Amino acid sequence: MLAWAFYGIFQLPPAWAEAPTGTVSSTVSVLTLDQAIRLGLARNPGLQQDRARIARDQARFVQAGELKDPMLVVGEQYFPINFNMGASVLSMTTVGIRQDLQPWGKRALLRQSAVHEEKAAHWNLEDKKALLVRNIRIAWLDLYQAKQEEGILRSIGALWEKAFQAALGRYRQGSGEESDALLAQYQKDSIRDKMEQLRIREEKSLYRLMNLLHVNRPFRISLEEPHFPDPLPESVLLKRINHHPAIESGVSQDNAQKFRVRSAEKDKIPAVSVEGDYSYFMGPNLITSTPNLYSVLLSFNLPVRPGERQDQKVAEEEDTLNILEADLETMRQRFIEEIRDSEGYYRHLLSRAEILERVLIPEAKRNEEAALAGYATGTLEMGRVLSSMEKIQNVKLKALSVRVDRLKTSAELAYLSGTLQGGHHEP
Repeated sequence: MLAWAFYGIFQLPPAWAEAPTGTVSSTVSVLTLDQAIRLGLARNPGLQQDRARIARDQARFVQAGELKDPMLVVGEQYFPINFNMGASVLSMTTVGIRQDLQPWGKRALLRQSAVHEEKAAHWNLEDKKALLVRNIRIAWLDLYQAKQEEGILRSIGALWEKAFQAALGRYRQGSGEESDALLAQYQKDSIRDKMEQLRIREEKSLYRLMNLLHVNRPFRISLEEPHFPDPLPESVLLKRINHHPAIESGVSQDNAQKFRVRSAEKDKIPAVSVEGDYSYFMGPNLITSTPNLYSVLLSFNLPVRPGERQDQKVAEEEDTLNILEADLETMRQRFIEEIRDSEGYYRHLLSRAEILERVLIPEAKRNEEAALAGYATGTLEMGRVLSSMEKIQNVKLKALSVRVDRLKTSAELAYLSGTLQGGHHEP
């Protein structure tokens, strides 16, 4: 069903069976985000369970609104009016077919309710797909961010190596303090410790992504930054909110419940039963009697206690409808709030990323280069170098965090729009 590229992942043993802890080997498969999404949608057991449940319920929906199966009626009747007559003379054997009919119009209402229940199940499946795609994207971005932070810290560590060599050179020449070399060495060790903590965070993010994809062995992700489609404007998202799969599922459930309320009201109408019988009556003389009797019986089934039974059933169905309508309105209001918050936050992150990438990062790089050059010539102290290093580290990590938060917000807005993927394939 999936591409052969996934074959190696499917056949690999569980990670805890063979693979050692630590970093992932370079020989394992490399997945792009687009491949991971397809893999998650195909292998998720929750989605498979919902598909099986829909297939099961479809068989039940066929039965909704259908007539009950006819019943075979077989009876033996005996009325001893005159005991002087033979017992066999009064025996009558009856064989017939009985069909129970529901109150007029109830079957059509049950059929309509079943149709809307089936729609609700399909919309609920689509909502779970969109939610899974959102979760995979966010988990992917967590792992991507950890990988990128590792690269940033590695480059900062290389800069501290330059600072250490410069401090060591000046100390040997007698123009620098030993404390400068020790400070540079301490910063190198601090970077190494941060990278170790980052590897632990990478493993947690990887295992969470493996759980979403239902893959048993670690893999590597593409280091290319994902390309999500630009989110729709807030006004468009708010207009489309009623077409979100979760909202559509709630509306279908409401419609199904409305038909169940009307169906419960039909129980106040008498039900009808029709029965056709053939009876064999044993007369006084087996030859001269007329044993073949045919009859049709029409009976009305009247409710005995409508106030205690039917009225309470209608009230119960109406209360269930009120609960569903309240839940639907609550969900709609929550979606509206999330759309407004996420869209506003997304615009803020766009402007923030622009400042970081175009202004703050270039400025931090210039300060760091000038500080290293000044320290090498003896015009600046190590404290100035430390300050410039911390600034470039913080600015780069902040820029990465803003980019990832923007992509996460975009994934959230994509879910709120009710779409699985946009017009572009993620790498």
